[in-house]
Amino acid sequence: MRALIIRPAALGDTLMLVPAMVQMSASTDVVLVCRQPSLDILSPYVGQSIDYEGPGWHRLFLEQYDGHLSLTIPRVDRVVAFLNDPEGTVEKNLRFYLPTASIHLFPAFPPERTGIHVARYLAECIEKAGLPADPEKALKAARNRALLHPEPVLIRQPKIVFHPGSGGQIKNHPPDFWIELIDESSKAPLLGGHDFVVLLGPAEERLYPFFTENIHHKNTQILFYPEIKDLISLLGKASLYVGHDSGITHLSAMLGTPTIALFKRGSVPQWNPLGPAVRVIQSEETSPDLVGKVLRQSRQVRQD
Repeated sequence: MRALIIRPAALGDTLMLVPAMVQMSASTDVVLVCRQPSLDILSPYVGQSIDYEGPGWHRLFLEQYDGHLSLTIPRVDRVVAFLNDPEGTVEKNLRFYLPTASIHLFPAFPPERTGIHVARYLAECIEKAGLPADPEKALKAARNRALLHPEPVLIRQPKIVFHPGSGGQIKNHPPDFWIELIDESSKAPLLGGHDFVVLLGPAEERLYPFFTENIHHKNTQILFYPEIKDLISLLGKASLYVGHDSGITHLSAMLGTPTIALFKRGSVPQWNPLGPAVRVIQSEETSPDLVGKVLRQSRQVRQD
């Protein structure tokens, strides 16, 4: 069977497809349509990947046919599209381009009040579309093994990665918190001998001068927006990662890296990172003892 899955979402949102895709990889040739950087990260795990920002995909939302057939969609048996389509325009256009395929559209996310994990919701939608996904088994596998790093890392580098950003400022603890956390980590008996990396993405560009001026730990590198292959290598070999509720945090967890996820806002039941070595600390306030909680959890998650 060949299936087209359309998921034009942010990194963390798209990674929630991984449990279902890994599960059905043996029996289904998946064509994945998504955005960067998810495209580069997930390409090795699907039969074909297509950039949603490429030519023609806007035609799915045209109410009337404009006379152009420049949207080339591979022939598939089933389509699963996670797109809001209240007027039915997308479904109509998908049927135009793929008249023999079975078309299934679902909302991009489950209702918040359900409390269902987003990865389980996506797996349930894929199962409803007639594809070989078992939501319960998919989530269990995602929590017990590193889906994006199937070969175990026997020796991890003595390196701790701190990611003080995310896609939404409301989810972030202030920069001063991260400076204190790095300072205290450098003094902790089990962490002090490590190299530190402060990972900044495009959303944290304005913080680069702040961290440059305020970090005094001599073995700390400030890394801004690395290439995807370098990012995966860094996260996959690190001994510990600490970050907010973000796509990079979900990536770290799925790579099997010991991961501490700081949830300031957002639903932990719906967005708990999936991986074999994950600890979540939920705190809406940047309280004085939050640094201590992170240090205690860092010992525990690295021992498990």
